[in-house]
Amino acid sequence: MRFSKIVVLFFYGFAIQTLSAQQLDSVAVNRQVFQVSPELTYSYKAPKMWDMFRFIPTDLYELGKFTVQKENLKWDGLALGSTLVILPYDQKLIDESGKLGEQWGWTNESLHYKRILGLEVVPTSISSAVYYISNGNTTLLLSGFFYAVGKIGPDDYRALNTSNELIEALISVGITTQTIKRMTGRQSPFAATQDGGHWTPFPSFTAYSSDTPNYDAVPSGHMATWFATFTIIGENYPEYKWIKPVGYGLGGVMALNMMSGKVHWASDYPIAILIGCVMGKNIAQRRIVKTNSADPLLKPKKTTFNTRYNFNRILNTNVVGATITF
Repeated sequence: MRFSKIVVLFFYGFAIQTLSAQQLDSVAVNRQVFQVSPELTYSYKAPKMWDMFRFIPTDLYELGKFTVQKENLKWDGLALGSTLVILPYDQKLIDESGKLGEQWGWTNESLHYKRILGLEVVPTSISSAVYYISNGNTTLLLSGFFYAVGKIGPDDYRALNTSNELIEALISVGITTQTIKRMTGRQSPFAATQDGGHWTPFPSFTAYSSDTPNYDAVPSGHMATWFATFTIIGENYPEYKWIKPVGYGLGGVMALNMMSGKVHWASDYPIAILIGCVMGKNIAQRRIVKTNSADPLLKPKKTTFNTRYNFNRILNTNVVGATITF
């Protein structure tokens, strides 16, 4: 359980620091402004419960739009290229990580949980604890954590929006990864009947639901959800520099854990990471209005003008005129 305790301790400290040092510049009826750096402020509207559901079609559209935009082709290429490069080595990587996992007790057989009220919710080993925090429950718990932070004292719109965004990400990422899984139909390592797993594109709904491990390897929904989660938190709280490195680093530990337990192939991860990062960033940025005092486009323009004096005589009277040009 040590791994899950580390995650809890990180966010316990984060909560204390947020509640004690948070800079809330102004509170308006419909918007709050937060100072996230000397030059940068984020402002948020009060969130609505329905927001976590009504933006899901937009999330799916924006992910598709991202993949076809010219400036983003390098990221598409990196994800697809990494997948293709890793594919031939998948079986060897699984075998080697399995040997390493046996030394640490990270095996598929160790992924067991104690039941509470009929639900398997208590990990029985370090391996099952690591796997447990990556299966969506951590995202739900963090959503509850930010909701609690947002409701302690005056409503904190940033924390409450973050809570909503995490639920939205869980649903949107789930729809995306499940769609791709049902299109690719790759066997999970523990169910594989050949090296690298067999591929059955577009399996029937009956086949998929009755024998899911034979078709649901790529992409990793666990990894996509994890990266979306920490991307959202990091985007909303940029002043806490440790969030993304710690979150993404723990994602690497989870990747190894799932490989040693024969849950995922290494090549299941690159596309999942792309999905998680893109969706997480889009979901978070949609609700943030940024004001950067260091941005010349946002600075008030200085008024410049030229003054030209004229001397004239009108009706036998000397007069002085001035022409001001802005």
